[in-house]
Amino acid sequence: MTKNKSFMYSIAFLSLSIPVQGRFVYGLVIVLEFFLLELVGTLVNSLVSKLKFEAIRSYFVMLILISTTILFRQILVITYSEIALVLGLVLYFPLVSTYLFDSIFSETDLPLGSKLKENMLRSLSFSFALLLFYFLRDFLGFGTFTFFGSAHKVYEKIILNPEKIGIFMFFASIPGALILVGVLIYLYIFIKNKVVAYAEKYGFAEEKPVEEKPVEGEAKK
Repeated sequence: MTKNKSFMYSIAFLSLSIPVQGRFVYGLVIVLEFFLLELVGTLVNSLVSKLKFEAIRSYFVMLILISTTILFRQILVITYSEIALVLGLVLYFPLVSTYLFDSIFSETDLPLGSKLKENMLRSLSFSFALLLFYFLRDFLGFGTFTFFGSAHKVYEKIILNPEKIGIFMFFASIPGALILVGVLIYLYIFIKNKVVAYAEKYGFAEEKPVEEKPVEGEAKK
Protein backbone atom coordinates (compact mmCIF):
# COMPACT_ATOMS: atom_id res chain seq x y z
CA MET A 1 0.00 0.00 0.00
CA THR A 2 1.44 3.40 -0.99
CA LYS A 3 1.86 6.28 1.45
CA ASN A 4 -0.90 8.23 -0.32
CA LYS A 5 -3.35 5.35 0.08
CA SER A 6 -2.36 4.82 3.70
CA PHE A 7 -3.05 8.48 4.41
CA MET A 8 -6.35 8.32 2.51
CA TYR A 9 -7.50 5.23 4.41
CA SER A 10 -6.53 6.84 7.72
CA ILE A 11 -8.68 9.87 6.89
CA ALA A 12 -11.56 7.58 5.92
CA PHE A 13 -11.21 5.69 9.21
CA LEU A 14 -11.24 8.92 11.22
CA SER A 15 -14.28 10.27 9.38
CA LEU A 16 -16.27 7.09 10.08
CA SER A 17 -15.20 6.65 13.70
CA ILE A 18 -14.67 9.95 15.53
CA PRO A 19 -18.00 11.73 14.76
CA VAL A 20 -20.04 8.69 15.84
CA GLN A 21 -21.03 8.20 19.47
CA GLY A 22 -18.93 5.45 21.03
CA ARG A 23 -21.50 2.66 20.99
CA PHE A 24 -21.01 -0.64 19.19
CA VAL A 25 -24.50 -0.71 17.69
CA TYR A 26 -24.00 2.70 16.04
CA GLY A 27 -20.72 1.53 14.56
CA LEU A 28 -22.38 -1.65 13.32
CA VAL A 29 -24.99 0.44 11.46
CA ILE A 30 -22.26 2.50 9.81
CA VAL A 31 -20.39 -0.67 8.78
CA LEU A 32 -23.55 -2.28 7.34
CA GLU A 33 -24.25 0.87 5.33
CA PHE A 34 -20.64 0.97 4.16
CA PHE A 35 -20.82 -2.66 2.99
CA LEU A 36 -24.09 -1.99 1.17
CA LEU A 37 -22.66 1.03 -0.65
CA GLU A 38 -19.53 -0.93 -1.57
CA LEU A 39 -21.62 -3.75 -3.03
CA VAL A 40 -24.07 -1.52 -4.93
CA GLY A 41 -21.33 0.83 -6.15
CA THR A 42 -19.15 -1.98 -7.51
CA LEU A 43 -22.07 -3.63 -9.31
CA VAL A 44 -23.43 -0.40 -10.83
CA ASN A 45 -19.98 0.83 -11.85
CA SER A 46 -19.29 -2.47 -13.64
CA LEU A 47 -22.69 -2.38 -15.36
CA VAL A 48 -22.25 1.19 -16.62
CA SER A 49 -18.72 0.36 -17.85
CA LYS A 50 -20.02 -2.64 -19.80
CA LEU A 51 -22.66 -0.42 -21.42
CA LYS A 52 -19.88 1.99 -22.51
CA PHE A 53 -21.46 4.99 -20.76
CA GLU A 54 -18.10 6.37 -19.66
CA ALA A 55 -19.18 10.02 -19.97
CA ILE A 56 -21.87 9.67 -17.30
CA ARG A 57 -20.42 6.76 -15.34
CA SER A 58 -19.33 8.66 -12.21
CA TYR A 59 -22.52 10.76 -12.12
CA PHE A 60 -24.78 7.73 -12.50
CA VAL A 61 -22.93 5.72 -9.85
CA MET A 62 -23.09 8.63 -7.40
CA LEU A 63 -26.82 9.05 -8.07
CA ILE A 64 -27.42 5.38 -7.26
CA LEU A 65 -25.26 5.60 -4.13
CA ILE A 66 -27.14 8.68 -2.90
CA SER A 67 -30.46 6.92 -3.51
CA THR A 68 -29.20 3.83 -1.67
CA THR A 69 -28.12 5.95 1.30
CA ILE A 70 -31.50 7.67 1.50
CA LEU A 71 -33.31 4.33 1.26
CA PHE A 72 -31.06 2.84 3.98
CA ARG A 73 -31.76 5.81 6.26
CA GLN A 74 -35.52 5.54 5.71
CA ILE A 75 -35.48 1.83 6.57
CA LEU A 76 -33.50 2.67 9.71
CA VAL A 77 -36.02 5.37 10.67
CA ILE A 78 -38.84 2.83 10.41
CA THR A 79 -37.06 0.01 12.25
CA TYR A 80 -34.79 1.79 14.76
CA SER A 81 -35.75 5.45 14.89
CA GLU A 82 -33.59 6.03 17.98
CA ILE A 83 -30.43 5.00 16.12
CA ALA A 84 -31.40 7.09 13.08
CA LEU A 85 -31.98 10.11 15.32
CA VAL A 86 -28.66 9.74 17.14
CA LEU A 87 -26.60 9.21 13.98
CA GLY A 88 -28.33 11.98 12.02
CA LEU A 89 -26.14 13.36 9.23
CA VAL A 90 -23.37 10.88 10.09
CA LEU A 91 -25.31 8.35 8.00
CA TYR A 92 -24.18 10.28 4.92
CA PHE A 93 -20.48 10.11 5.85
CA PRO A 94 -19.84 6.66 4.28
CA LEU A 95 -21.22 8.08 1.04
CA VAL A 96 -18.36 10.59 0.78
CA SER A 97 -15.66 8.29 2.12
CA THR A 98 -12.39 8.42 0.18
CA TYR A 99 -11.99 4.68 0.78
CA LEU A 100 -15.30 3.99 -0.97
CA PHE A 101 -14.40 6.14 -3.98
CA ASP A 102 -10.99 4.53 -4.36
CA SER A 103 -12.31 0.96 -4.25
CA ILE A 104 -15.29 1.55 -6.56
CA PHE A 105 -13.69 3.77 -9.20
CA SER A 106 -10.24 2.16 -9.30
CA GLU A 107 -9.38 1.29 -12.88
CA THR A 108 -8.76 -2.45 -13.17
CA ASP A 109 -9.26 -5.04 -15.90
CA LEU A 110 -10.58 -7.64 -13.48
CA PRO A 111 -13.90 -9.36 -14.24
CA LEU A 112 -16.89 -8.43 -12.09
CA GLY A 113 -16.60 -11.47 -9.81
CA SER A 114 -12.92 -10.88 -9.05
CA LYS A 115 -13.41 -7.14 -8.64
CA LEU A 116 -16.33 -7.67 -6.27
CA LYS A 117 -14.38 -10.25 -4.25
CA GLU A 118 -11.36 -7.96 -4.00
CA ASN A 119 -13.41 -4.94 -2.89
CA MET A 120 -15.46 -6.87 -0.33
CA LEU A 121 -12.39 -8.53 1.19
CA ARG A 122 -10.63 -5.19 1.55
CA SER A 123 -13.77 -3.68 3.04
CA LEU A 124 -13.99 -6.60 5.45
CA SER A 125 -10.62 -5.83 7.02
CA PHE A 126 -11.44 -2.11 7.12
CA SER A 127 -14.82 -2.81 8.72
CA PHE A 128 -13.29 -5.20 11.27
CA ALA A 129 -10.97 -2.42 12.43
CA LEU A 130 -13.94 -0.06 12.73
CA LEU A 131 -15.99 -2.57 14.73
CA LEU A 132 -13.05 -3.25 17.04
CA PHE A 133 -12.74 0.49 17.63
CA TYR A 134 -16.45 0.87 18.44
CA PHE A 135 -16.40 -2.17 20.71
CA LEU A 136 -13.45 -0.82 22.70
CA ARG A 137 -15.09 2.58 23.10
CA ASP A 138 -18.35 0.98 24.19
CA PHE A 139 -16.66 -1.43 26.61
CA LEU A 140 -13.95 0.85 28.03
CA GLY A 141 -15.82 4.15 27.94
CA PHE A 142 -19.24 3.01 29.16
CA GLY A 143 -18.69 -0.51 30.47
CA THR A 144 -21.47 -1.78 28.20
CA PHE A 145 -22.17 -3.71 25.03
CA THR A 146 -24.94 -2.45 22.76
CA PHE A 147 -26.77 -4.25 19.95
CA PHE A 148 -30.10 -4.33 18.12
CA GLY A 149 -32.85 -5.07 20.61
CA SER A 150 -36.48 -6.09 20.43
CA ALA A 151 -39.43 -3.69 19.98
CA HIS A 152 -37.26 -1.40 17.81
CA LYS A 153 -35.07 -0.44 20.77
CA VAL A 154 -31.35 -0.58 21.44
CA TYR A 155 -30.23 -3.48 23.63
CA GLU A 156 -27.68 -2.53 26.28
CA LYS A 157 -25.78 -5.06 28.38
CA ILE A 158 -23.96 -3.63 31.39
CA ILE A 159 -20.65 -5.48 31.69
CA LEU A 160 -18.72 -3.25 34.10
CA ASN A 161 -19.98 -1.13 36.95
CA PRO A 162 -19.99 2.49 35.69
CA GLU A 163 -18.58 3.63 39.04
CA LYS A 164 -15.53 1.37 38.61
CA ILE A 165 -14.62 2.39 35.06
CA GLY A 166 -12.70 5.42 36.29
CA ILE A 167 -10.14 6.82 33.88
CA PHE A 168 -11.33 4.57 31.04
CA MET A 169 -14.38 6.84 30.63
CA PHE A 170 -11.93 9.14 28.85
CA PHE A 171 -12.15 6.87 25.78
CA ALA A 172 -15.84 7.76 25.42
CA SER A 173 -14.85 11.36 24.61
CA ILE A 174 -13.54 12.62 21.28
CA PRO A 175 -9.96 13.22 22.56
CA GLY A 176 -9.98 9.72 24.00
CA ALA A 177 -11.24 8.34 20.70
CA LEU A 178 -8.37 10.03 18.86
CA ILE A 179 -5.85 8.47 21.24
CA LEU A 180 -7.50 5.08 20.79
CA VAL A 181 -7.23 5.47 17.00
CA GLY A 182 -3.53 6.25 17.41
CA VAL A 183 -3.02 3.13 19.52
CA LEU A 184 -4.84 0.94 16.96
CA ILE A 185 -2.80 2.38 14.09
CA TYR A 186 0.42 1.76 16.03
CA LEU A 187 -0.62 -1.84 16.74
CA TYR A 188 -1.52 -2.35 13.07
CA ILE A 189 1.89 -1.05 11.89
CA PHE A 190 3.70 -3.09 14.57
CA ILE A 191 1.93 -6.34 13.63
CA LYS A 192 2.34 -5.66 9.92
CA ASN A 193 6.10 -5.09 10.30
CA LYS A 194 6.43 -8.29 12.35
CA VAL A 195 4.55 -10.28 9.71
CA VAL A 196 6.69 -8.83 6.90
CA ALA A 197 9.89 -9.53 8.84
CA TYR A 198 8.76 -13.11 9.51
CA ALA A 199 7.89 -13.60 5.84
CA GLU A 200 11.28 -12.29 4.71
CA LYS A 201 13.12 -14.41 7.28
CA TYR A 202 11.46 -17.68 6.30
CA GLY A 203 11.18 -16.98 2.58
CA PHE A 204 7.46 -16.29 2.32
CA ALA A 205 7.89 -12.81 0.87
CA GLU A 206 7.14 -12.31 -2.81
CA GLU A 207 10.23 -12.06 -4.96
CA LYS A 208 10.42 -8.98 -7.13
CA PRO A 209 11.05 -9.73 -10.82
CA VAL A 210 14.56 -8.90 -11.96
CA GLU A 211 14.69 -6.38 -14.80
CA GLU A 212 16.79 -7.57 -17.73
CA LYS A 213 19.38 -5.02 -18.81
CA PRO A 214 20.12 -4.76 -22.53
CA VAL A 215 23.50 -5.92 -23.73
CA GLU A 216 25.82 -3.10 -24.74
CA GLY A 217 25.99 -4.36 -28.31
CA GLU A 218 22.21 -4.53 -28.64
CA ALA A 219 21.81 -1.09 -27.02
CA LYS A 220 24.09 0.49 -29.67
CA LYS A 221 22.04 -1.07 -32.46
